[in-house]
Amino acid sequence: MQIYTLIITFPYDEDDIPWSRTIEVKEDFTLNELHKYIQELVEFDDDHLYEFYLGKNPENRAHLIPEDSKLNQFYPAIGLKLYYLFDFGDSWLFEIRKSRKKKHVEENKKYPALIESIGINPMQYPEYDE
Repeated sequence: MQIYTLIITFPYDEDDIPWSRTIEVKEDFTLNELHKYIQELVEFDDDHLYEFYLGKNPENRAHLIPEDSKLNQFYPAIGLKLYYLFDFGDSWLFEIRKSRKKKHVEENKKYPALIESIGINPMQYPEYDE
């Protein structure tokens, strides 16, 4: 079984503070599982709707993907990027890129696995000064 290295970025922060998480998952990881893992990584409350879609850019929601889809059902997505939109009101939009490196399952390694973490998590419900 193949392992996918995914780079998850949140490049839409007003402060332009870099944030990314690099993870390894099995090729049959579902989008619902990916949603739950991203929620764990960013420490958000999982209390809103979400969707995954493929597009050339964040505004181009060309192909909505059902949450029970497995990663290997649409990768390689040539010319398209995977986007994860969480909370349709606040619109937390993450871009997910797949590395081209081919890896295989390592025995005694638990997946999903966090490989690299850059930046501090955004606050889901920031306290605004009034």
